[in-house]
Amino acid sequence: MTDYEKKEEKSINKISNILTNLDETLAKIDDEMEKSHEKSVKCWFEEKKAIHEIKRILHEIDKYENYNEKELDNLVDEWD
Repeated sequence: MTDYEKKEEKSINKISNILTNLDETLAKIDDEMEKSHEKSVKCWFEEKKAIHEIKRILHEIDKYENYNEKELDNLVDEWD
């Protein structure tokens, strides 16, 4: 297995972990909160955060060119 293949496999494992964590976080939010606007916003933010991390990982292995490192920070700034 080449170094690139190892890096690619590690990246796939990282993405899998991110998605597993997202599922767990969304389930936790679902259990803790009733249907509300706040719940929707929390779920939306967690999904955006996961997508941002996946984009970063894909960018690191040259599989995604449109990664913007500040994208998540800009979202946080908009909500503060």
